[in-house]
Amino acid sequence: MTSQHGQDAYVLAALGHRRAGYFLDSGASNGVRSSNTRLLEQEYGWTGICVEPNPRYYAELTANRRCFHVNCCLYDHDGTVEFVEAGTIGGILGEYSPQMLTHVRRALELPDDAPMPVTVVPCRTVGSLLREFRAPRVIDYWSLDTEGSELAILRTFPFGRYLLRMLTVEHNWGPDRRPVHDLLARHGYLRVAELGCDDVYAHRSVVSRGEAWRSRALSARGRGRPS
Repeated sequence: MTSQHGQDAYVLAALGHRRAGYFLDSGASNGVRSSNTRLLEQEYGWTGICVEPNPRYYAELTANRRCFHVNCCLYDHDGTVEFVEAGTIGGILGEYSPQMLTHVRRALELPDDAPMPVTVVPCRTVGSLLREFRAPRVIDYWSLDTEGSELAILRTFPFGRYLLRMLTVEHNWGPDRRPVHDLLARHGYLRVAELGCDDVYAHRSVVSRGEAWRSRALSARGRGRPS
């Protein structure tokens, strides 16, 4: 089983089918279903960190994947946060847009006045997590899919300490898409494709390798639209 929109194939092609790379997967679910990193780990020898706050998915994740696993949310502080238990669309309550709240209510078949199914879970900044697991200074790929909290997480990323070769950021066509683009652009990241509801970014040092890079990426399964 591969990723939902061909993110894994795109990243692999763009990086020349790199072996023994390093990934960060936030919102990893059970590590198999629509996973953006399973293929990298099992077929190309990558390692890294899978982050999943949902206890049920996390139990499956630990059985399905060999990499490091963490049962928490990524967020803008270390502590705890209110988390909506809504399966694959679960996320941090305070980061849901009104449109997302409506979508979750419909998905869960909840009346408009019914309380959301909320639990309190640990949260970590991405910097503290990378330090704990002694991640390398160059991270080949970050899959960032946290149902609305992506911008808050990116704002605390230690860009001065770590370089990301590539990352995919879920946007769901929401209001944070442009601020995410502007923040990453300030740190040297170019939006190179759109795959489903994910924007694909690459660091300028990767893209500067020229037309060969672009050709590899665009020939990947799940072709994106460079911008």
